[in-house]
Amino acid sequence: MKREVRMKLEGKIALVTGGARGMGREHCLALAGEGADIVACDIGEDIPVAGYRLGKNEELEETVAQVKALGRRAMAVTADISKSDQVKSAVDRAVEEFGTIDILVNNAGVALIGTEFHEVTEEQWDMVLDVNLKGPWLCCKYVIPHMLKQKSGKIINISSHAGLIGIATIGPYTCSKHGVVGMTKVLAAELAPHGINVNALCPGAVDTPMLSQAFEKIGMTFEEAEKEWGGSSVVPGELIPPEDMAKMVLWLATEDSRFMHGRSIHVGSSTGLIP
Repeated sequence: MKREVRMKLEGKIALVTGGARGMGREHCLALAGEGADIVACDIGEDIPVAGYRLGKNEELEETVAQVKALGRRAMAVTADISKSDQVKSAVDRAVEEFGTIDILVNNAGVALIGTEFHEVTEEQWDMVLDVNLKGPWLCCKYVIPHMLKQKSGKIINISSHAGLIGIATIGPYTCSKHGVVGMTKVLAAELAPHGINVNALCPGAVDTPMLSQAFEKIGMTFEEAEKEWGGSSVVPGELIPPEDMAKMVLWLATEDSRFMHGRSIHVGSSTGLIP
């Protein structure tokens, strides 16, 4: 008897923040490749204190176009995830369009690199914590009720290697990503009885526009950044390709990982150290 082969995420709806470029776009494409319909969300404008360019609306639309080319439904939603009203509106629009949200990938983030902890300004601190920690919390706050109704769901938080150890001169980022790890554990404890999996990925340095622009801001070349912040503890100086991270997201989004709860999975290493 011939066994029917189905895509693992057929009929599922995924909301991916930071979906305009980099890891976010790769997550969208990987999930769509297994049958999910995609809501790609990004801020669509710059945050001046960040000091580098963030995802643009035209890049978000390109992500949507690439998803549709795979034969899946997709929509672009512009939102600043640090703003409660904008997150609620984004989730409401997604549910109105597709009926529910089965998968949430909290991918959007900002980095502040090269500043000693005592020299960080209050504005810089607030920006990083608002986007990297408050943002995922708000997304969870408004998505979880829909998952509770259906008694199923997958939440994948993108933390960092910096969320597992202390790394000098990236203090606010490190604190925010430790917070994401803590949030993941709390949510897993609360939601596992309701059929909802919550896990985090903690990558080392990933080859994304955010990383290269953050290093350019402090006067490092991309080659110097690779040497200093290489993503692999096996091959020094090698940055992690974003599509490799998307494969990990895909696994956590499927039923293949149904017994994973509250895990913070380390991928590569920013410093060559294993925590």
